[in-house]
Amino acid sequence: MAWVVVDSTVIEKFRYQPKTSILEIEFKSGAVYHYFDVPAAVYHEYREHVKTGGSAGQFFNARIKEVYRFERM
Repeated sequence: MAWVVVDSTVIEKFRYQPKTSILEIEFKSGAVYHYFDVPAAVYHEYREHVKTGGSAGQFFNARIKEVYRFERM
């Protein structure tokens, strides 16, 4: 899927790979992380949250950061 660019102090953009259930997040620092086994519904919630003016960082901290296994790329 295409990158979703966000207005955030920490996160630059994110995208989702539906075949592998990987959420890829690029941070402002340039670091890229893959979050594994993320349900498509969570990705869609995230996308809608930021598109309606919600904080990308707050959603990440509450719903993704400590929930899913991840790897720095």
